[in-house]
Amino acid sequence: MLHRNDLIGRWRLIAWSTRADDGTVTHPFGENPVGSLVYTPGGWMSAMLAAGERSPMSGTDLLGGSESERALAFSTFIAYAGIYDVDADDVLHRVTTSLFPNWVGGVQRRTAELAGDELLLRTAPLEVLGRVTVSELRWVREERFP
Repeated sequence: MLHRNDLIGRWRLIAWSTRADDGTVTHPFGENPVGSLVYTPGGWMSAMLAAGERSPMSGTDLLGGSESERALAFSTFIAYAGIYDVDADDVLHRVTTSLFPNWVGGVQRRTAELAGDELLLRTAPLEVLGRVTVSELRWVREERFP
């Protein structure tokens, strides 16, 4: 059984694969996604995932760029944060802020498998681009917090 203290630290994303209900396996952010997952001793979590190869936007205005540039930036990045807890072998992310506003106020449940400093998180079935999928995200611990 997983314990909350098992997760504390900073984790680096090493792989993300998604299996659709028809058995098709894809890599939503390519073969080399990047990401950071943080679990604090106080019960806070944050997650950021990005495609490994993201095109820069034109200009230096943080809120600028063309509509298509902003759409591409949005579709190659996921970020959310909130409070976490553990329920048996599941991690519950109670989302308080998210790039995807529909997640705010909800719970993202992840089934967890921990082996040393490697963590596998599996999503519940989600509809993505019109298909029901389950994602597996593999993380390696980069830092332990006291």
